[in-house]
Amino acid sequence: MAPCAVAIVGPSPERILRWRDGLDRCAKEAGESALDFLAHPIDALSHVLALPALKSLVIDTRDCSFELVMDALRSAQVRSADLDIFLMGPAAPDAPRQQLLNGWLDSDLQTIPQAYTRLKSALDERAETPFADALRQYVAQVPKSWHTPGHAGGNSLRNSRWGRDFYEAMGAHSFESDLSVSVRCLDSLLEPTAVIQRAQALAARAFGSRETYFVTNGTSTANKVVIQHVMTGGGKMLVDRNCHKSVHHAAILCGATPVYLQPAVNEKYGIYGPVPRKVLLAAIAQNPDARLLVLTSCTYDGLRYDLPQIVAAAHARGIRVLIDEAWYAHGRFHPELRPTALDAGADFVTQSTHKTLSAYSQASMVHIGSDNLDRARFRNDINMYASTSPQYGIIASLDVARMQMEMEGYGLLDRAISLANGIRARLDGNGPVRALGLDELLPAEIRDDGIRLDPTKITIDLSALPVSGTEFERRLFESHNIQVEKSTGNAVTALATIAIDEERADAFCTAVESLANSLYNGKPAATGCARLPQLSEQVMTPREAYFGVRERAPLTLDDGTPNTGLIGRIAADEVVPYPPGIPVLVPGQRISEEILHFICGAIEESGLEMHGISRENGARVSVVADTGEKFVSRDKK
Repeated sequence: MAPCAVAIVGPSPERILRWRDGLDRCAKEAGESALDFLAHPIDALSHVLALPALKSLVIDTRDCSFELVMDALRSAQVRSADLDIFLMGPAAPDAPRQQLLNGWLDSDLQTIPQAYTRLKSALDERAETPFADALRQYVAQVPKSWHTPGHAGGNSLRNSRWGRDFYEAMGAHSFESDLSVSVRCLDSLLEPTAVIQRAQALAARAFGSRETYFVTNGTSTANKVVIQHVMTGGGKMLVDRNCHKSVHHAAILCGATPVYLQPAVNEKYGIYGPVPRKVLLAAIAQNPDARLLVLTSCTYDGLRYDLPQIVAAAHARGIRVLIDEAWYAHGRFHPELRPTALDAGADFVTQSTHKTLSAYSQASMVHIGSDNLDRARFRNDINMYASTSPQYGIIASLDVARMQMEMEGYGLLDRAISLANGIRARLDGNGPVRALGLDELLPAEIRDDGIRLDPTKITIDLSALPVSGTEFERRLFESHNIQVEKSTGNAVTALATIAIDEERADAFCTAVESLANSLYNGKPAATGCARLPQLSEQVMTPREAYFGVRERAPLTLDDGTPNTGLIGRIAADEVVPYPPGIPVLVPGQRISEEILHFICGAIEESGLEMHGISRENGARVSVVADTGEKFVSRDKK
């Protein structure tokens, strides 16, 4: 085990030193060298909580006031989810304090060795990886496979003339650990009762949920599961237009009627932020019959809502809340990133564990934040989308990613935040590019909405350069072998995840500075991100439009001008320019003149993807056929 600090704080130096020395003796007698026991006065708590290696905190309550203990508990709880908190005293803590701690050490009845056992057991529980351990143990037996998958632990490739290169590139263990549901000792993701159930329970505790479910095909699936569970049978769903396309897909599948909410837009940098709070609260008040509110926090660019007031307003109207935290799985493990959506009372939170933590791609979790859940049906909803052949390495990576954040999450994030801030300071002081701060990223209409920035998302302003963000991204990779997360017309965004270290941070800054200085000529490019057109009328539900009779109509006429015959027609597919990835059309939305001209202009722009446009026989868009028929899966040519 890596070094772990256990700190005892209290008003009596003599008492806390006696306990520290006694616990230290117990560790040495047990041959445990990884535990470092510390003793500090309680007024030094802020210093203690800043220690990256701190894993357990014991607060001596003897001779402490109720208020002092409560303040200490609250400070410790906010610090990080990777901290065990114990009270030590002659009397059991009352209910308010019991809710904020992991346990109580009776200083009159328990001996120091008994307390040591309790503290060590709590640490051992955090370090558990039940599924990953079971998988490793099974693979170590080198079992002879007579079941799926067909490569049988890599045997079909190991000595193959045609497949050996792939086998060697991927590594033997990747094939040996690629198993199937036939291996019953590894539990079932579709109906967990053993090691997967235990791993999910540990994840629920770590992330602060009532229950947690593992998902091996991404948050796209997690969002569909939750929306199907809440919105089966249709009804209104309040949706941030800046949501992931999986939310729109879910509306199609379950028959929901979305009420789209326009996000604030930073037009200079092509950044789509949160929906203004006044717009959100008005929509909640005007749609009391809505069944679900769906928001993305934080956004792709790191902007996160001030959620408590919004969640409370929705709950007051009986509206459940789903927060897509695909980009914020790390939020619970550092005080600078709190509160999370679960802290704010969200009913459902979906997270892409793979985006910011140490999990394989497609590894995600669904966290349940309320008791209002039909567990049997929710399990069926998950199983409806889940594969019956899940990738076991993905499940193991979820288990390990959770354990890592419990054991060293605060320290890793403290380093990542510090290095990210260092990158900002360095770029701001040198050369023609700079990192954007919160004030520069925020659109004017949400400056007073309590929006905060995830400091691990670094957006770099390139507007002084003669190239677009897309071109800068390409050149940064080709000349320095560095791949950033995304680009817009005049900016790029990089992620400073828990993988960052001093060497990587320095190399990144050096590469960006070098490329920027080589490009700078005092003549900025006239690039930016075109403003999305205003939302037009939604005249059909997405489901009706998508599954109705459709036809593909040309976007332009033979002379290249926009096909004005499309104005007033109803879209049958999403049309999504990327970047930024925000739909200009969703199924059931009427095509306006403004939207038509935007799409025609966008498809000509170099480097811009336009999802939902067919390229066969020229650029075409799918629209609802004017036949009066419904729910017929047929294309009219």
